[in-house]
Amino acid sequence: MEKFILHNIHSGQEATFSTGVYIILFNATQIPPHLLLSINGKVFSITDSGRQLGSPLEKLITFVKRKNIPTLFIEWDLMENSVEGFSIREVEKVESLIRNSFLQYDKVIEGKVSCLIPIRDVAAKVLGDEIKKAQFIFELLPMMEKRNVIGNTYSLNMEQAIFDGQFELLTYTEKQLKQSVLETKKN
Repeated sequence: MEKFILHNIHSGQEATFSTGVYIILFNATQIPPHLLLSINGKVFSITDSGRQLGSPLEKLITFVKRKNIPTLFIEWDLMENSVEGFSIREVEKVESLIRNSFLQYDKVIEGKVSCLIPIRDVAAKVLGDEIKKAQFIFELLPMMEKRNVIGNTYSLNMEQAIFDGQFELLTYTEKQLKQSVLETKKN
């Protein structure tokens, strides 16, 4: 597996995430990180207990800060290089696309549906079907980077994991992923 490094990471302490689209790597230093998508301050995600459709991002950020959870916010320049032809004025259309992608999945199902899948579906709708080849976030982000749609990256509670403004995204196999999920369920 090739390594993927996020460069020029900024502190998220002063950042505002109330506008724009972000892929969020919650517990970014763990295998696997939990993945969420936010648009204009609304969070979308699926977990093994259900889905989140438009919850306030502010609540998540407060929780991340309070619990000191290492988290990355990767800005997605969704309007750039889009096969759908979105414009910055079509935020409602983009949010609808995101909501509809997450509505396709009730929850995470081990070995079948991960928290990446609805995010990948949105990316495929915007960037093209070849994006569906990505099975992990460390495969999706390089594909997005090649299309120049990754903007700034911001971090919260990542001081111990960022060196010279860079973070190497953890890579893992399907077997390692399953083992990590089993260990998490035991705890």
